[in-house]
Amino acid sequence: MDRNRLTVSQLNNYIKGVFDDELILKNITVFGEVFESSTSGGNLFLTLKDENSILRCIRFGGGFVPKIGDSVIVNGSVDYYAKGNRVSFRVRTIDIQGEGVLRREFLEMKNRLEKEGLFECKVALPSVIKKVGLVTSEEGAVLHDITSVLEKNHGYIGVILYPVKVQGEGAEYDIASAIVKANEQKACDVIVVARGGGANTDLAPFNTEVVARAVANSVIPIISAVGHQVDYTLCDFCSALRAGTPSIAAENICRINEAFFGRFISLCDRMNNAVKRLYLKRVSSTRSLVLKLTDSSHDIIYKRKNKIKALVKRMSDSVNLKRKAIIKRVNASYLKMQESAINFTNDKEQNLKDKVALLHGASPLKIISSGYAKVYRNGKSVDGVANLYSGDEVDVYMKDGTLSASVTAVRKNGE
Repeated sequence: MDRNRLTVSQLNNYIKGVFDDELILKNITVFGEVFESSTSGGNLFLTLKDENSILRCIRFGGGFVPKIGDSVIVNGSVDYYAKGNRVSFRVRTIDIQGEGVLRREFLEMKNRLEKEGLFECKVALPSVIKKVGLVTSEEGAVLHDITSVLEKNHGYIGVILYPVKVQGEGAEYDIASAIVKANEQKACDVIVVARGGGANTDLAPFNTEVVARAVANSVIPIISAVGHQVDYTLCDFCSALRAGTPSIAAENICRINEAFFGRFISLCDRMNNAVKRLYLKRVSSTRSLVLKLTDSSHDIIYKRKNKIKALVKRMSDSVNLKRKAIIKRVNASYLKMQESAINFTNDKEQNLKDKVALLHGASPLKIISSGYAKVYRNGKSVDGVANLYSGDEVDVYMKDGTLSASVTAVRKNGE
């Protein structure tokens, strides 16, 4: 083998041989604190740590699984995985050695905050959610996971993003500031503090006192969606609701609204049924009342009808009697008036005859019929010669006709 020119596989295989041949790396006992723990394919993956270093461990097959923060003693051998260029400690046995420093610190902080009442300062979730404030990284998959679930189920729910660092130095202050800002703006109905799964160190900002207090002091209810289902943080204990993952948080928001709409629809159905029952009850009572009123009205109408008939008969008899009496009085008056009219007419006729006789006696015609004549000038009677002059045209009326003449001479009496 050319010692100056090797392929990657050649070098890695050589390193593996060195590890395999080194007896000091076999059957070693190591103690430390469990910092990370996960399982996959039936195998256990651990990260042990002390004050200065960490050790990646793997155990193939099933068995006891320690908790984060446990102090353990593991027995096994150092193994080099040539294909992946990875050194790990292959564990054969695991023994618990007591509670780890990190876990003790976590539990001490948890107990202290619990005694202060931070875990009891939970604001009740609203009955319906229209706007969600999302405190998370704008670069991760959390934003997409939450908005996808909301848009699929309740597209009317809006999302306000408060972008923050979710891991690394200063992330806890970034998260706490975003929670305070969302409370000051009062633009959302609920706040979701979210982060995807990760190692225990990645979730460390959510186990800090500053984040726990920001969550506990929020007047807007907070849903904590940090890590995976098995991960618990101080943020979870202080929040109004813990969701195992960001997607579960979005599903919980949808369920809250679905429950609200379900209650609303149920109330509408109950109100509709109540109205129907009330309507049917009122219809039945109204029918009964109508029947009673009908029977009562029939009796009243029948009695009133008979009473009216008797009254009409009495009135008719009285009218007939009065009519006959009036006819009798009218006939008597008529006869009296007729007799009076005849007498009046006879008196007037006799009086007229007397007047006519008088007029006839004084009539010019009667005088003219005796051989006298009547003279008119210009249609006016002339009663003497004083008003006539020679040359006047006059009309002379006689008993058998009229003649026209011209005055040739006028002679007064005595001339």
